[in-house]
This record gives sequence, structure tokens and C-alpha cells, in this order.
Amino acid sequence: MAAGRSRANAWMASARVSGVTVLIVSLSILAVLVLAPTLKIVVEQRQQVADLQAKLSEKKAALDAMNKEKARWDDPAYIRAQARERLYYVMPGEINFLVVNDAPVVESTTDAPTTELQTTDTNWINGALGSVLVAGLTDKPAGASN
Repeated sequence: MAAGRSRANAWMASARVSGVTVLIVSLSILAVLVLAPTLKIVVEQRQQVADLQAKLSEKKAALDAMNKEKARWDDPAYIRAQARERLYYVMPGEINFLVVNDAPVVESTTDAPTTELQTTDTNWINGALGSVLVAGLTDKPAGASN
């Protein structure tokens, strides 16, 4: 390490700094400090120009699409087709059918009713008659429970 330091010290000692060298270095640093903000502004402006050109090309493409659409509307056959599709117009003598629900019909499978007689566990006639008799013959008000 001592040999490395001595070489560096020897090189530093041999380097001669003149007034012209200091002047050139200081002018270079000054030029960088003065030109850096200007260069930043130039780069930002170029980016803005590129963005505006991209927007301009998008607008031109949209304008071309609108001009094509306008040209299509100048064609009487296209107008007739649009009137048929959008407004459901028909030519004289034609009949127009409008299908409201064109979903496919799915047939449901139901079990056939049984032929054997089935009985219930409760007698509904007695329940209905009991309910009428209790409602008509009770002395309690309508909102009171048993």
C-alpha cells in the first residue's frame, strides 16, 4: 500500500496546474450550468411536439372515418338499408314481421299424474269450519292472541 500511495503522490506532484487549465475547467463547468436548463426545456418541448403530433394523427384518423361514414350516407341504397334496419320501414307491398322473443323454446318434462287416489292426514273441511266458528263466536278483540 505504501508503494501505491507513493506512486499517487508522485503523480500528483508531477501534475502541473496552470492558469489556462483552471480557466478551461471553470468555463466548462459554467457552460454546463448555463446550458443544462436550456437543454431541459428543449427536450420537454420536443416531447410536447411529439405528443401533439400523435394527437393530431388520431384526430385525422377520426376525421377520415367520419368522412367515410358521411360518404356512405350519400348512397341511396345505404339509406334504404338503414331505414329498414333501424326504423323497420318496408317498401310498398311488403309485409314486415317483427319477432319479439326469438329465444329457443325449451320443453319442460313433467311427470304424468298418478291414477291412484291419495289421502291427506288432515281434514281441511273441519279446519275451515272451526276457524269460521272460532272467529265468529269469540269475545276477544281482533288483535289479541289465545
